[in-house]
Amino acid sequence: MLDLYICEDDAKQREFVTNFITDYCIFRNLDAKVVLSSPDPEEILAHYKNALGTAMFFLDIDLKANINGMELAIKIRDEGKKAAIAFLTTHSEMTLLTFEYKIEALDFIIKDKPDNIKRKIAECITTAIEWHTSTNKNNTIRVTVDDKIIFLELDEIIYIETTQVRHKLRLYTQRRMLEFSGELIAMEEKLDERFIRCHKSCIINRDKIKEIDKKANTVTMSNNSTCPISNRGKKLL
Repeated sequence: MLDLYICEDDAKQREFVTNFITDYCIFRNLDAKVVLSSPDPEEILAHYKNALGTAMFFLDIDLKANINGMELAIKIRDEGKKAAIAFLTTHSEMTLLTFEYKIEALDFIIKDKPDNIKRKIAECITTAIEWHTSTNKNNTIRVTVDDKIIFLELDEIIYIETTQVRHKLRLYTQRRMLEFSGELIAMEEKLDERFIRCHKSCIINRDKIKEIDKKANTVTMSNNSTCPISNRGKKLL
């Protein structure tokens, strides 16, 4: 999932941008959502420090706070995580500052006509999603949940299990649970060596194991869920 952050100190502008992005992601059925919209750059940064996954930021430059949007962008980059950044401003001449600060901004959106702002924001989100999936294509699987195509990094996956519904699987990450049509044997072919079929009903990520109880024939995963293990599965652990 692409986490979207908005830092804008003008309440009306923040509401406009937040509402458009929310509606756009729903309408386009995108695997992206606004996780935080705030006038406070410190709140944005604090949330991001504890976040997982890929993020996209829409930052007002002229924030009425202890740091401006450019300085916030530098702090975001200092986190060393994958993130796309676009700036919102009324001053087109400030574009050059992104080069001076070496921020590598995805876009520079001028606050002029609402339709133009919407178009530029939509382009940024589309580009960020494409960038995320292409840069991780060798470490990513694609699943279809309802009508939504979701790209998942293998590192995110804790385990995958069958459900009581025939040809229906349930996949767990630290952040969410997804149900989709599929077969475990087909999923095995898409995964790498860190994943093992510990039971006929379950595939687990070896790196996410918290505890193994061979007497009880169970394994506890990093999200505290318990999965069964077969005799053959024990040999693979």
